[in-house]
Amino acid sequence: MAAPPPSLRRNFTWTFLGNVVFAASQWGILVVLTKLGSAAEVGRLSLATTVATPLVVFANLQLRSVFVSDAQGRFPFRDYLGVQLLLAPLALAAVIVTGTVCYSGPQVTAIVLYGIGRVVDGVGDVFYGLEQKRERMDLMARSLMIRGLVSLVLFAVVYRWTGSLNAALVAWPVAWVLPLLLFDLPRCRALVRAADGGDGGTLAPRWRPAAIKAIIWTALPLGVVMLLIQLRNTVPRTMLESAQGEEALGVFSAMAYLVLVSNTVVMALSQSSIARLARNHADGDARAFRSTVAKLMAVGVVLGLGGVAVARWWGGPLLTLVYDAEYAVRADLFVLIMAGGGIMNLGSLLGAPATAMQAFRSQLVIHALNAVLLVALGRWLIPAHGMAGAAWTVLAGSAWVTLAYGAVVVRGIGRMRRSGRMQGGAA
Repeated sequence: MAAPPPSLRRNFTWTFLGNVVFAASQWGILVVLTKLGSAAEVGRLSLATTVATPLVVFANLQLRSVFVSDAQGRFPFRDYLGVQLLLAPLALAAVIVTGTVCYSGPQVTAIVLYGIGRVVDGVGDVFYGLEQKRERMDLMARSLMIRGLVSLVLFAVVYRWTGSLNAALVAWPVAWVLPLLLFDLPRCRALVRAADGGDGGTLAPRWRPAAIKAIIWTALPLGVVMLLIQLRNTVPRTMLESAQGEEALGVFSAMAYLVLVSNTVVMALSQSSIARLARNHADGDARAFRSTVAKLMAVGVVLGLGGVAVARWWGGPLLTLVYDAEYAVRADLFVLIMAGGGIMNLGSLLGAPATAMQAFRSQLVIHALNAVLLVALGRWLIPAHGMAGAAWTVLAGSAWVTLAYGAVVVRGIGRMRRSGRMQGGAA
């Protein structure tokens, strides 16, 4: 008899721990840069992240989420790995072309170096999908912790030694590769051998034209969705850099990064719940599905209100402590950023049940409209109001996404309930 899957609480605990350590490590990199460097360098790092991330995320097509939510097991893991390896060089080429055409000098170098790290990260992410589908969130968490700590140490040592942001960025691909080769590969190989799902007990990637076409066609809407999701950061930040320069972008990005404290919990909840929600949806268990969604929303509301409260009463001292007095000058803006982050987190939590339903095309429409909204508001608010305009743009976009996702999830639960009543009547 197969062992029962780990409890949702255990999965959440491991995922939360892994994300906390990883997020704290990435935040540590930002703190190192604010303490040893300048706000302009913080802005350059943010610009590299803003430009490279959407391109790589789109090329990845969120294969991890598609694989995890495939409750019927249409394609084995090695087919998904084959597609990921085909897409990786295309992602890097897109980053190089975009950086070269749109920017110049040190900005291009930073964008390309960061892009290389994200491409390596994308290959590792598909292995996380295998661990997640087997509900071995402990393996994914341990890998995240190793990646985070190695990247922080390497970045800090290289930046301290050279004083160069671009030299320090070389450390990230190295920090991404080591855990993949030394930790994830051996453990994923053991998972495949223990429960062969059509993989033949091997992790060797497979390139079957029919499978490649079917996987890409299924995943493409979600890939576009994730590209559009990334625009909620890309649009206001690139507009802010264009209007007021790298220094303003650095101050804004440093404050916005503190939203990651609550986002860490959100990511852990989302990642640990998708596989369970997908099974509930496949089984037509509307009650269990609805109960999990309600718990996700309750946690999201508490986190959002807590973040705003911290920014309102302790924002100035907090920014001075973790960054510098230069950042605390705009503590009023910090409240607005945390409010937008809280609403954004609610939308992210609703994205888990929407993904479990494989409502990828609905998500595509939602985020396409959000991109239009962001561009319109950004062009109106950011040139005139700078960082405040960027914060209002993000908040408005987050509110639209959260409301729209809510409608998709409520409609999906309604369909599950009606289907369950019909089956009960037929029985």
